Amino acid sequence: MSEPDWRIRSGGLADRGLLSSFDCANPAVEFEVEVERFIRTQLIDWASAPGAAGDDPRLLLALVRATGELFGVAAHERVIFQGSDGNQFNATKLEVAAIARAWQGCCFRTGERTSDVLMSAVMADVSARVPPRDSRVFGIVHKDNQRSIALCRRYGLMEEMSSPDLNYLRLVTAHRSPFRDHN
Repeated sequence: MSEPDWRIRSGGLADRGLLSSFDCANPAVEFEVEVERFIRTQLIDWASAPGAAGDDPRLLLALVRATGELFGVAAHERVIFQGSDGNQFNATKLEVAAIARAWQGCCFRTGERTSDVLMSAVMADVSARVPPRDSRVFGIVHKDNQRSIALCRRYGLMEEMSSPDLNYLRLVTAHRSPFRDHN
């Protein structure tokens, strides 16, 4: 079996330069520009902030195996939700998931969409966290960002939670028991 055309790796401080030139936005679309600006100027600091360690921040970089070109960036962290019954539980916030402009809408030779490769890697990483925090995963998406909304929905972020900003949707997965059958 051959290796896939991509590889996913954790990002860190040494990747500041790589991220500083990441191009994922149409300059005419403000919500895309905001995401690109966050990735370029704040994401490394978000992921490496000393006080954030308890939130288990994770930065994932998606690269083309043959060239090392960065085609996707994603990050997630642990958050604590409080249920209507007052009980607290671990959840995951998708901080960002973005595909480089040159790779948006593209597929690898085996047919996988670049966006699906990235999102699949994020969801697998979330599932592997200890303690488990994949029973609830949520992301905040601009209401006009139809491609990201569709991607979130393909990965189970279907339900809408209340959002403090009318321009954004807070999409969340349906509750899954943290005590899944592991057979």
